Amino acid sequence: MTARAVHLHGALLKALGGRVNWTSPTNDKPLILDLREPESLRLRVYMYSLVGGAGERARREYKIVLRVRDQAVGQYGSFDHSDGRFTTVVGYDADLDVFVFWDASLHPRFKNGGNLQVRDQVVRNAAVYGTAEQVRYLTNGAKEAVLVCQSPELWRTLQTRITTTGGIEEGECLTFLN
Repeated sequence: MTARAVHLHGALLKALGGRVNWTSPTNDKPLILDLREPESLRLRVYMYSLVGGAGERARREYKIVLRVRDQAVGQYGSFDHSDGRFTTVVGYDADLDVFVFWDASLHPRFKNGGNLQVRDQVVRNAAVYGTAEQVRYLTNGAKEAVLVCQSPELWRTLQTRITTTGGIEEGECLTFLN
């Protein structure tokens, strides 16, 4: 892959610190990693640069642009959920040291160049307070918890991402910020 993937994956691995037992090469995309016990998580991480939007509406959001290996322009792709690995989608902004976690299970199919968004205010709140969250209502009716954090909160955020995977139910309260 690219030097960008190495940079993004390096930031994630640094934030996870001593929890990492094994990882695929940081230039591979997605990044495959195993965490040490007692967590013993087996992860598949699709990581992208978090970029500010352009245009009137998009100016108030950050986004990641989705592409997976061997996905041709204009074609649909999907995230790999095989081998018992927990698959997650992460955006990262190095200037703010902010990670954004989307629910990969709620995005089963996407066009090359499609994107996932998060409000700019949510990203700024995480940059100031360490964590923030946004609930997005998807076109299929699902409610997605988008979780945002800085490096010191990455482990807790990853745990919350795992527990809220599959969407959140009506009336369910996220305890991410508590």
